[in-house]
Amino acid sequence: MTNQITPFEYVSILISLILGLGITQLISSSTDLLYHIKKVKFYWPHSLFILFILFLHIQDWFVTYQLRNKSEWYLTELGFVLLYPISLCAIAKMILPTNEYEEQNDMKSFYFSQYEVIFKILSFSIFISILFNIFLLKTSVTEQIPFIIFFIVTALIAFRRIKNEFVHKALSLIVIIISIASLFIAKEVWVIK
Repeated sequence: MTNQITPFEYVSILISLILGLGITQLISSSTDLLYHIKKVKFYWPHSLFILFILFLHIQDWFVTYQLRNKSEWYLTELGFVLLYPISLCAIAKMILPTNEYEEQNDMKSFYFSQYEVIFKILSFSIFISILFNIFLLKTSVTEQIPFIIFFIVTALIAFRRIKNEFVHKALSLIVIIISIASLFIAKEVWVIK
């Protein structure tokens, strides 16, 4: 008897590595900030977005498991599936200052210096997620309406360069509330059997 690895297990290793890199980046950079907590001026919308990006990493790991019965994987499919975790990993790298950027202690200033690119990548991620849901998970377009709205909002903020602090505060609260609510509303997504 051989313990042969399934195509999904093989593919999920690469996906998990990329998600793990993003999570490691978030934890490591957050810890660096906490190490200098007396010097750092935190900005709560920025902190909520960091938690949201961590949530998206974990959510992708759970959602990808829904492809466990897929018996064949083509390189183009794998490339498409990898776009989402790669974009999350890029956001994780950009959303927090690195050690080389230690002189940056004002997280509000840092957030507003980075938000435009972060939101462009986030818009791209949402768009990829919508396509993933429709074509690989076979969900209906109507089920994607909340994601389409989120895509439009993030794209507008990024491409219109909306710096209005109220908009950023409101959006950070909304995404955290919806993320927490999804844990209770979409229980079937948050189960690994």
